[in-house]
Amino acid sequence: MHHVGIIGTGSYIPEKVLTNYDLEKMVDTSDKWILERTGIRERRIAAEEETNVTMGRLALERAIENARIDPKEIDMLVMGTNTTDPVWPSAAGHIAHLLNLQKNIPFFDLQAGCTGFNYSLAVAEQFVKSGQYKTVAVVGSDKLSAITNYKDRNTCVLFGDGAGAVVLRRRAKEGIIRSYLGGEYKLRDTLVLRNHGDNNCRFMWMNGNRVYAFAKGAMAESCLRVLDPDGTASKKDLCALLNQVDRIIPHQANARIIKSAAEVLESRLELPDGAVKNKMIVTIEKYGNNSTASIPLALDESIREGKLQTGDLVILVGFGAGLTYGANLLRL
Repeated sequence: MHHVGIIGTGSYIPEKVLTNYDLEKMVDTSDKWILERTGIRERRIAAEEETNVTMGRLALERAIENARIDPKEIDMLVMGTNTTDPVWPSAAGHIAHLLNLQKNIPFFDLQAGCTGFNYSLAVAEQFVKSGQYKTVAVVGSDKLSAITNYKDRNTCVLFGDGAGAVVLRRRAKEGIIRSYLGGEYKLRDTLVLRNHGDNNCRFMWMNGNRVYAFAKGAMAESCLRVLDPDGTASKKDLCALLNQVDRIIPHQANARIIKSAAEVLESRLELPDGAVKNKMIVTIEKYGNNSTASIPLALDESIREGKLQTGDLVILVGFGAGLTYGANLLRL
């Protein structure tokens, strides 16, 4: 039986660091206030000439190198992103051009808020699983600094820039086991781009309390459903399934959301404190929320640092504008 697995990972973060102390000089905030409410100390900000394309290209180059394949072996490119400027043609096509991938391959962008990488990975896996394509690249890259209002202290403290990428291919051993995707379109106005002032700038706006309430439940539910897609497993069986999971990589939106999602899971399954929290990989302190990049960046960094090993069972789980949510269960 053929499985689809990740054969290479890569990531890129910009050089510029924006610390909480830097933000103290820009808006009415403090390092203590930001750290207590978000878990963020600093975030990376792309240079003016950097885009989701240039960052995505570097992340994918590294994933291809780590996969030990020729770039010409990539026969499809899927990109989760929310910050392409101009919106079309696609960022994926631009990256394919910059990397000089083989001619006439399919490429497309997928927009699902910060859940864009989870969605893109699920879509790409199906193309490889069917045998229609052999080697598919998946990129998550966003330049959120371009749509952040640095006069709004409620949002500007959260966001950063970056990119991550993976390469998928069929393999004999278990790989991507299952994906679970969902969305609450009736909450679509909770996190949106809005015109700001008379200069036609468009910045992110969100209802933080509603996003927090939604996110902690959606991420917990996604973890359960990716383990038990029919929702029929007993609490005992769910505990046993979750116990087999080595690590969980959540979307790095806010440390409080990550902690609360873990606590929701622990409460629902009557697990001891820390049973889920201790499985969470958290990188938000260094990078902030860089949208579709946060999960693949954390995945790549965790592999490079030895926090994840070949054979580990991992859940990638996220939520984002839309409002969207989802998870992928995979064996490294």
